[in-house]
Amino acid sequence: MLNLPIQAKTAIITGGAGGIGKAISLKLAQAGVKIIIFARDKMKGKNTVEAINSGGGEAFFYHTDLSSSKEIDQSTKQVINLFGNVDILVNNAAISGYMGPVVETPLADVENVLKVNLISIFHLSKLILPKMIENRFGRIINISSVAYRQSPPNSATYNISKGGLNILTKTLSKEVASYGITVNAIAPGLVLTERILTSRLPGLAKKRGITQDEMMKELTAGTDTGKLTKEEDVAELVMFLASDVSGNITGEIINVSGGL
Repeated sequence: MLNLPIQAKTAIITGGAGGIGKAISLKLAQAGVKIIIFARDKMKGKNTVEAINSGGGEAFFYHTDLSSSKEIDQSTKQVINLFGNVDILVNNAAISGYMGPVVETPLADVENVLKVNLISIFHLSKLILPKMIENRFGRIINISSVAYRQSPPNSATYNISKGGLNILTKTLSKEVASYGITVNAIAPGLVLTERILTSRLPGLAKKRGITQDEMMKELTAGTDTGKLTKEEDVAELVMFLASDVSGNITGEIINVSGGL
């Protein structure tokens, strides 16, 4: 486990109640970071906050629909009023949206995916940055995906959202670097979350008419390491990018995909 100097900092983590986001919340809390979770799932949010607080950390949950600019405004203003500033912003929340060809994709779905996966990140960054600029310190870490370069079919909206996120990462990094603020993105491959193991893997195996072990071998075959990314892999990298020792790393899209 990394032991890095990021104590006495406050972080907002979107989608921080479950999956990769939960792993990030727990990892940063272990380092002494005050955790603020923006998410829609109240039960998961409550459980993650309780897990952190019972372990000696400090965490808070704000029920926030990231497709709503109004709710983002309300939650962020409450956080700034209560805590004064946010040092670390981890934009993790994302949705897949409609999985199918472009000609069949509803425009309403496109709009919703872009609201959650891209516009909310633009919006949150804009709200958080003034205090970061004032304090001459900040870390913005965006969770992207290798989909930005693989561009798999039947997921155009998701691919577009992640490609746009990477462009935003690089553009924003150039605008704020002189203020001691870094902006980076992490691009995982398929991550072994609970949802993948309990839903997607069995579903793919059933569709292909093969066993789950055989399906797993197919999923890992495209990697150089022969294994898929773990939630912990992403969380460890977030912890490094959030720390003081990563201050000269900015504008990067870092793949965590086993060479995929």
